[in-house]
Amino acid sequence: MKIFFPQNIFTELINSSVNENVASLINFLPSSLITSEVLKNSDSIGLIPTMDLIRHKDLFVSKSFGISFEESLCNSYFYFCTHGNDIKELSLVGDVSSNEAIGGKLILKELYGVDVQVNLLTENRNSDEINILSVGDINFNDDKFMTGISFAEEMIEVLSLPYVNFVLVSTGQGTLEDFHSSIKDIQLKIYNQAESESFGNQLSAKSKEKIKENISSFICKLDEQDRDGIDQLLRLAFYHKITSEIIEVKFV
Repeated sequence: MKIFFPQNIFTELINSSVNENVASLINFLPSSLITSEVLKNSDSIGLIPTMDLIRHKDLFVSKSFGISFEESLCNSYFYFCTHGNDIKELSLVGDVSSNEAIGGKLILKELYGVDVQVNLLTENRNSDEINILSVGDINFNDDKFMTGISFAEEMIEVLSLPYVNFVLVSTGQGTLEDFHSSIKDIQLKIYNQAESESFGNQLSAKSKEKIKENISSFICKLDEQDRDGIDQLLRLAFYHKITSEIIEVKFV
């Protein structure tokens, strides 16, 4: 079996918390490439952006494992130079996926009533003069995320439910069931790992401490509220005509 994870501080915690046999199977890839790898490898599982289910509704989805955020700590942050209905354009940077490309537009439409143009940030633009949605560990460089607006917090306001950033999927039901049996007590292990000296050596002391203080809002063991959050996120895309049908998630 192969396991595909996005590369970020949160999957680093998961990788450090599973047993050695499971850790040896984990391959790290950009978020946008993981779904295609799962589809090519029938005995694999992967943490994919939740919005990828819009185009891949036949994938089996774990009902009990993923990456969910309940408060402001998350993997993506907005940095606005304009506010409210003055926002016309949103530039994406970092480990960008369908979550940010679609979700960023939906958040701004729901909360501010604006239809924004979304594009990838180019190097020749001054980042201080544009509205940015930054994805991944670049948010934790130089304590940057402390000045940003949490993508998860905004999405939670829209959904009134937790924001599930990544869902664990496979083309086969049995592959997910095998993985479930290998990750008992994973949530407690993750919290213990976050307190260890080895966690986040690439982070500044301030960022590391802030993440530790808020680590309890990072959830891997999904429950009914998280599953409702997945369903509602996909329904939000339907309501805004991103997709022509309501996706019925195949939970395992």
